[in-house]
Amino acid sequence: MSNQRTIRASLTSLIVGAALAITGCSKEDPQDSPSGNAIKAPSGDMSFSDYVTSTRSQLHDALSSKRFAQEENPFGEYNIDQVVDMRAPFAITPDKISCDATGRGLAHGEKVGFLMIHGLTDSPFWLSDVRDHLRNRFPCATFHGVLLPGHGTVPGDLIDVRLEDWLDTVRYGVDAFGADIEHIIPIGYSTGATLIGRDFDARKQDKRINGMIMLSPGLAAKSDQAWLTPYVRHVKKWVGQSKNNDPGKYGSMAMNAAGEFHLLTEPYRDGSIKNFDIPVFLVISSDDQTVDPLAAVDFFCEKVDAPIKHLIWYQGENNALDDHPKCDDIDIVSSANDEMRTINHAHTAITMHPDNTVYGVNGAVYDCGHYDDEQQHQACEAGENVVYGERNLIASATPGTLRRGTFNPDFPAMIEKMSTFIVASLGITADMHAK
Repeated sequence: MSNQRTIRASLTSLIVGAALAITGCSKEDPQDSPSGNAIKAPSGDMSFSDYVTSTRSQLHDALSSKRFAQEENPFGEYNIDQVVDMRAPFAITPDKISCDATGRGLAHGEKVGFLMIHGLTDSPFWLSDVRDHLRNRFPCATFHGVLLPGHGTVPGDLIDVRLEDWLDTVRYGVDAFGADIEHIIPIGYSTGATLIGRDFDARKQDKRINGMIMLSPGLAAKSDQAWLTPYVRHVKKWVGQSKNNDPGKYGSMAMNAAGEFHLLTEPYRDGSIKNFDIPVFLVISSDDQTVDPLAAVDFFCEKVDAPIKHLIWYQGENNALDDHPKCDDIDIVSSANDEMRTINHAHTAITMHPDNTVYGVNGAVYDCGHYDDEQQHQACEAGENVVYGERNLIASATPGTLRRGTFNPDFPAMIEKMSTFIVASLGITADMHAK
């Protein structure tokens, strides 16, 4: 252990030194500085509807002054109102007409609240397809989505954020459901999944939480250098800087945010997080290049004690699960889909339907940021002979033909399995479901 600490200390010194040497060379963009109007954790006494309204107004002001007042069409074809709609928190009440038509009751979501938490650098839009398809299945349910502090405005607002701000927001989201909600199912994507687990771990008891849905959960970073980020952030602001013209997320990643994410995952990595006695539904890609997929398997198999649990493992190029300790209830599904030209599943692919107008197979926004070569980047954007997959395919794909996946060809089947899981988690019997 002493030797390991010595090695880590030496590496830290080397990388911090390198960071110091290059820090002064990076080009500073106005949106890479804090906006002065960053999203904060809401106060506990604020109603959820007031939180949504005030946050939308704050986003509009920040984006107007920092982006739309300074740039022409900063998000391409998307205007400020559309971007605010994508990035803002939401509160969707039961669909009364559909609820009455299907018949009220727990089987159709009556008295059920779904809380949705997005990922790092993302926005609530990244769970909008999951929300909308579940709402069709559970029209009597209430759907709330929060915007994590530091997000939605400009990437510079992640420079000062702390994981406690994120946890406070998730805690607020759970507690903000009214007395009419008797059953809560949090749904988290990436860092959002990490947060809902941490929130549950911190609660002594909340019998309203009936289950948990974790999509591409960030329980440990993929990079083996992630442990350095809490140190390097003091001398280097950015993990990477890219174009920030995506209406639904940031293109740049603050080193501080990466450092806070690493600290957030510590209880998962050291095993100190308590066992979960509630049902868990988890989805992960074998080829995920952002988070460690095997860490998700370990959590599922070792920490989830509930008899109701389900893990979808999208099998791509990486066969590491073959020789890894595993358990029952793992559903192995092939990532490849010839019709949609998908080779494997990227971290960013899980939550979006192929028909999504922004990130779907024919969507307006696509990810070619892994190409530094301008000609290859342009070829990727032009879309001739492109395939979709994770960044681990870049060396094997014809240069300029790989788009990072932002949609899930298996989305309808995943939602069907998720719905079945929700029904079981709520304790609905076959007779109740038939009513």
